[in-house]
Amino acid sequence: MIPALIPDTEKERLDALYRYEILDTQAEPSFDQLPLLATYICKTPIALISLLDRDRQWFKSIIEPRLTQTARDITFCADCILQNVIKIS
Repeated sequence: MIPALIPDTEKERLDALYRYEILDTQAEPSFDQLPLLATYICKTPIALISLLDRDRQWFKSIIEPRLTQTARDITFCADCILQNVIKIS
């Protein structure tokens, strides 16, 4: 697999992410509402809210499977950051 590219604005993006102090926080029902709605609208069993840290993709909310994170270099989220788009697949 080709490793994900790092955007030129990576430092600023990570600084903004860390200011929210949300990484590794507990699950919150309010965050689960959006993935639940996505599973309904898209008719899919899996939906999630993920945040891309320096070396990992961390899941704030995930509707099946019950994962908490994946390695950053295997995620398509890095491509979304480079293209500045929201990805639905």
